[in-house]
Amino acid sequence: MIMKYLLIGLMIYCSCTGAFARGSSTTIQIIIDDSGVLVDSQNADKYKLVLLGHLKQLTRKREFGAAHIDVISTSIGRTVWSGAVSDLKRKPARALALIESIKTNIESCNNLPASFAELKSNLTALERQSFTKAHVIVFSSLIHTPRPCDKTTSITLPQVPPVEGNINGALSSSEIVRSINFYWVSPHQKSVWEEFLKPTFMWALQVGTNMTFKDIERSKFSLEKGLELEVHK
Repeated sequence: MIMKYLLIGLMIYCSCTGAFARGSSTTIQIIIDDSGVLVDSQNADKYKLVLLGHLKQLTRKREFGAAHIDVISTSIGRTVWSGAVSDLKRKPARALALIESIKTNIESCNNLPASFAELKSNLTALERQSFTKAHVIVFSSLIHTPRPCDKTTSITLPQVPPVEGNINGALSSSEIVRSINFYWVSPHQKSVWEEFLKPTFMWALQVGTNMTFKDIERSKFSLEKGLELEVHK
Protein backbone atom coordinates (compact mmCIF):
# COMPACT_ATOMS: atom_id res chain seq x y z
CA MET A 1 0.00 0.00 0.00
CA ILE A 2 2.82 2.40 0.90
CA MET A 3 4.53 1.59 -2.38
CA LYS A 4 1.27 2.35 -4.21
CA TYR A 5 1.06 5.84 -2.66
CA LEU A 6 4.73 6.46 -3.44
CA LEU A 7 4.14 5.58 -7.07
CA ILE A 8 1.06 7.84 -7.23
CA GLY A 9 3.03 10.66 -5.65
CA LEU A 10 5.86 10.17 -8.12
CA MET A 11 3.43 10.23 -11.05
CA ILE A 12 1.87 13.48 -9.80
CA TYR A 13 5.32 15.02 -9.32
CA CYS A 14 6.45 14.02 -12.80
CA SER A 15 3.22 15.34 -14.29
CA CYS A 16 3.62 18.70 -12.54
CA THR A 17 7.29 19.10 -13.40
CA GLY A 18 6.58 18.05 -16.98
CA ALA A 19 3.85 20.66 -17.28
CA PHE A 20 6.17 23.30 -15.85
CA ALA A 21 8.92 22.33 -18.27
CA ARG A 22 6.53 22.55 -21.20
CA GLY A 23 5.37 25.98 -20.09
CA SER A 24 8.84 27.32 -19.43
CA SER A 25 10.13 26.09 -22.79
CA THR A 26 8.50 29.11 -24.47
CA THR A 27 10.15 32.52 -24.69
CA ILE A 28 8.85 35.88 -25.89
CA GLN A 29 11.57 38.21 -27.16
CA ILE A 30 10.56 41.88 -27.39
CA ILE A 31 12.58 44.59 -29.11
CA ILE A 32 10.97 47.84 -28.02
CA ASP A 33 11.75 51.34 -29.31
CA ASP A 34 12.36 53.81 -26.48
CA SER A 35 14.35 56.30 -28.57
CA GLY A 36 13.88 59.92 -29.50
CA VAL A 37 13.05 59.01 -33.10
CA LEU A 38 10.02 56.85 -32.26
CA VAL A 39 7.14 58.26 -34.33
CA ASP A 40 4.16 59.66 -32.37
CA SER A 41 5.85 58.75 -29.10
CA GLN A 42 2.94 59.65 -26.79
CA ASN A 43 0.57 57.33 -28.63
CA ALA A 44 3.34 54.77 -28.92
CA ASP A 45 3.83 54.69 -25.14
CA LYS A 46 0.10 54.13 -24.75
CA TYR A 47 0.19 51.14 -27.09
CA LYS A 48 3.27 49.75 -25.40
CA LEU A 49 1.08 49.44 -22.31
CA VAL A 50 -1.63 47.79 -24.42
CA LEU A 51 0.99 45.29 -25.53
CA LEU A 52 2.00 44.60 -21.93
CA GLY A 53 -1.65 44.17 -21.02
CA HIS A 54 -1.98 41.42 -23.63
CA LEU A 55 1.17 39.75 -22.32
CA LYS A 56 -0.30 39.80 -18.83
CA GLN A 57 -3.40 38.01 -20.10
CA LEU A 58 -1.23 35.21 -21.50
CA THR A 59 -1.09 33.71 -17.99
CA ARG A 60 -4.51 32.26 -18.83
CA LYS A 61 -3.11 30.26 -21.74
CA ARG A 62 -1.46 26.93 -21.12
CA GLU A 63 1.07 27.58 -23.86
CA PHE A 64 2.30 30.81 -22.27
CA GLY A 65 1.46 30.54 -18.57
CA ALA A 66 5.10 30.16 -17.54
CA ALA A 67 6.70 31.73 -20.61
CA HIS A 68 9.98 33.59 -20.28
CA ILE A 69 10.24 37.21 -21.47
CA ASP A 70 13.26 39.29 -22.51
CA VAL A 71 12.80 42.98 -23.32
CA ILE A 72 15.47 44.67 -25.44
CA SER A 73 15.80 48.47 -25.48
CA THR A 74 16.59 49.90 -28.91
CA SER A 75 18.22 52.98 -27.43
CA ILE A 76 21.03 50.95 -25.86
CA GLY A 77 20.70 47.71 -27.80
CA ARG A 78 20.65 45.56 -24.67
CA THR A 79 18.23 43.47 -22.64
CA VAL A 80 16.80 45.73 -19.95
CA TRP A 81 14.25 43.37 -18.37
CA SER A 82 13.96 39.61 -18.05
CA GLY A 83 11.30 37.64 -16.25
CA ALA A 84 8.18 35.55 -16.66
CA VAL A 85 4.73 36.33 -18.00
CA SER A 86 3.41 35.66 -14.50
CA ASP A 87 5.60 38.49 -13.10
CA LEU A 88 3.37 41.00 -14.88
CA LYS A 89 0.36 39.74 -12.96
CA ARG A 90 1.78 38.65 -9.61
CA LYS A 91 4.73 40.98 -9.01
CA PRO A 92 3.64 44.64 -9.24
CA ALA A 93 7.14 45.99 -8.54
CA ARG A 94 8.60 43.95 -11.39
CA ALA A 95 5.80 45.00 -13.71
CA LEU A 96 6.35 48.66 -12.82
CA ALA A 97 10.08 48.29 -13.48
CA LEU A 98 9.26 46.99 -16.95
CA ILE A 99 6.88 49.88 -17.65
CA GLU A 100 9.54 52.38 -16.63
CA SER A 101 12.17 50.69 -18.78
CA ILE A 102 10.18 51.00 -22.03
CA LYS A 103 9.10 54.64 -21.81
CA THR A 104 10.25 56.83 -24.66
CA ASN A 105 13.26 59.04 -23.93
CA ILE A 106 13.28 61.85 -26.48
CA GLU A 107 17.00 62.39 -25.94
CA SER A 108 18.00 58.80 -26.75
CA CYS A 109 19.60 57.52 -29.92
CA ASN A 110 18.38 54.36 -31.64
CA ASN A 111 20.73 51.41 -32.08
CA LEU A 112 18.90 48.90 -34.26
CA PRO A 113 21.90 46.72 -35.24
CA ALA A 114 22.86 46.17 -31.59
CA SER A 115 19.23 45.42 -30.69
CA PHE A 116 18.93 42.64 -33.25
CA ALA A 117 22.39 41.32 -32.34
CA GLU A 118 21.13 41.09 -28.74
CA LEU A 119 18.08 39.20 -29.97
CA LYS A 120 20.31 36.67 -31.71
CA SER A 121 22.43 36.29 -28.58
CA ASN A 122 19.34 35.73 -26.42
CA LEU A 123 17.90 33.14 -28.79
CA THR A 124 21.20 31.25 -28.93
CA ALA A 125 21.44 31.17 -25.13
CA LEU A 126 17.82 30.09 -24.66
CA GLU A 127 18.11 27.36 -27.26
CA ARG A 128 21.05 25.97 -25.29
CA GLN A 129 18.81 26.01 -22.22
CA SER A 130 16.36 23.72 -24.07
CA PHE A 131 13.76 26.35 -24.94
CA THR A 132 11.83 25.05 -27.93
CA LYS A 133 9.52 27.94 -28.93
CA ALA A 134 10.28 31.62 -29.38
CA HIS A 135 7.99 34.48 -30.37
CA VAL A 136 9.65 37.72 -31.51
CA ILE A 137 7.89 41.08 -31.19
CA VAL A 138 9.47 44.24 -32.64
CA PHE A 139 7.80 47.52 -31.64
CA SER A 140 9.73 50.20 -33.51
CA SER A 141 9.49 52.87 -36.18
CA LEU A 142 12.69 51.33 -37.64
CA ILE A 143 14.64 54.55 -37.79
CA HIS A 144 18.32 54.15 -36.96
CA THR A 145 20.43 56.94 -35.46
CA PRO A 146 24.13 56.06 -35.68
CA ARG A 147 26.34 57.26 -32.84
CA PRO A 148 27.10 59.94 -31.94
CA CYS A 149 23.69 61.57 -32.16
CA ASP A 150 22.15 64.62 -30.57
CA LYS A 151 19.37 67.14 -31.13
CA THR A 152 21.08 68.40 -34.29
CA THR A 153 21.28 64.96 -35.93
CA SER A 154 19.68 65.09 -39.36
CA ILE A 155 17.42 62.20 -40.41
CA THR A 156 16.01 61.95 -43.93
CA LEU A 157 13.14 59.52 -44.52
CA PRO A 158 12.88 57.04 -46.03
CA GLN A 159 16.14 55.91 -44.51
CA VAL A 160 18.14 52.95 -45.80
CA PRO A 161 18.17 50.11 -43.21
CA PRO A 162 21.54 49.63 -41.49
CA VAL A 163 23.82 47.08 -43.17
CA GLU A 164 25.72 46.33 -39.98
CA GLY A 165 24.41 43.86 -37.45
CA ASN A 166 23.04 41.31 -39.97
CA ILE A 167 19.42 41.95 -38.98
CA ASN A 168 18.03 39.34 -41.39
CA GLY A 169 20.46 36.80 -40.02
CA ALA A 170 19.44 37.57 -36.45
CA LEU A 171 15.74 37.08 -37.19
CA SER A 172 16.28 33.79 -39.00
CA SER A 173 19.10 32.48 -36.84
CA SER A 174 17.09 30.09 -34.69
CA GLU A 175 14.90 27.12 -35.53
CA ILE A 176 12.82 27.71 -32.40
CA VAL A 177 11.30 30.99 -33.70
CA ARG A 178 7.56 30.44 -34.21
CA SER A 179 6.36 33.98 -34.95
CA ILE A 180 7.76 37.43 -35.77
CA ASN A 181 5.53 40.48 -35.43
CA PHE A 182 6.58 44.04 -36.30
CA TYR A 183 4.50 46.89 -34.86
CA TRP A 184 4.59 50.70 -35.16
CA VAL A 185 6.66 50.82 -38.35
CA SER A 186 6.97 54.35 -39.75
CA PRO A 187 4.91 54.73 -42.94
CA HIS A 188 8.03 56.22 -44.55
CA GLN A 189 10.07 53.16 -43.60
CA LYS A 190 7.57 50.45 -44.41
CA SER A 191 8.40 49.84 -48.08
CA VAL A 192 12.19 50.04 -47.69
CA TRP A 193 12.15 47.64 -44.75
CA GLU A 194 9.78 45.22 -46.45
CA GLU A 195 12.29 45.06 -49.30
CA PHE A 196 15.20 44.78 -46.88
CA LEU A 197 13.52 41.95 -44.93
CA LYS A 198 12.71 39.84 -47.99
CA PRO A 199 15.22 37.14 -46.94
CA THR A 200 13.48 36.86 -43.57
CA PHE A 201 10.02 36.74 -45.16
CA MET A 202 11.24 33.96 -47.48
CA TRP A 203 12.79 32.05 -44.58
CA ALA A 204 9.60 32.39 -42.52
CA LEU A 205 7.53 31.08 -45.43
CA GLN A 206 9.82 28.09 -45.91
CA VAL A 207 9.87 27.03 -42.25
CA GLY A 208 6.23 27.88 -41.47
CA THR A 209 6.92 30.78 -39.11
CA ASN A 210 4.16 33.38 -38.93
CA MET A 211 5.45 36.89 -39.78
CA THR A 212 3.54 40.16 -39.84
CA PHE A 213 4.68 43.71 -40.58
CA LYS A 214 2.41 46.60 -39.59
CA ASP A 215 2.60 50.36 -39.87
CA ILE A 216 1.30 52.61 -37.09
CA GLU A 217 -2.40 52.62 -37.98
CA ARG A 218 -2.53 48.88 -38.58
CA SER A 219 -0.63 48.37 -35.34
CA LYS A 220 -3.26 50.27 -33.38
CA PHE A 221 -6.06 48.20 -34.88
CA SER A 222 -4.19 44.94 -34.34
CA LEU A 223 -3.07 45.64 -30.77
CA GLU A 224 -6.56 46.65 -29.75
CA LYS A 225 -7.65 43.15 -30.78
CA GLY A 226 -4.82 41.17 -29.20
CA LEU A 227 -1.46 39.53 -29.92
CA GLU A 228 -0.88 37.39 -32.99
CA LEU A 229 1.21 34.61 -31.50
CA GLU A 230 1.18 31.22 -33.12
CA VAL A 231 0.27 28.72 -30.40
CA HIS A 232 -0.10 25.48 -32.33
CA LYS A 233 2.94 24.37 -34.28
